[in-house]
Amino acid sequence: MPIKEIDDLEEKEKKFINSADMNKLKKNRGGRPKKEVAEKASEQIFINVTKLEKKAAEDKAAELGISLSSLAKIGLKKMMEF
Repeated sequence: MPIKEIDDLEEKEKKFINSADMNKLKKNRGGRPKKEVAEKASEQIFINVTKLEKKAAEDKAAELGISLSSLAKIGLKKMMEF
C-alpha cells in the first residue's frame, strides 16, 4: 500500500474518532429538567382511612387516570380554597 493511501486512511480514522467523540458530548440525555428546590415535594402527610374509603379513592383515581397521591393532593387543594 502506498504511503499516500496509508496517510489518507490514518486521516479518515482520526476524523471518524473525532466525530464519534463530538457526538458523545452533544448527546441529549433526555428526561425532564431538574425541579427547583421550592418545587420539590419533600414533606409527607399520613392519614388513616377505612378499607372502603381507600378502595373508593383508588377506583376514582383509576377512573381519572391519575395516581392515588395526585387525587389526594387535588382534594386537599380544593379544601384549602374554602
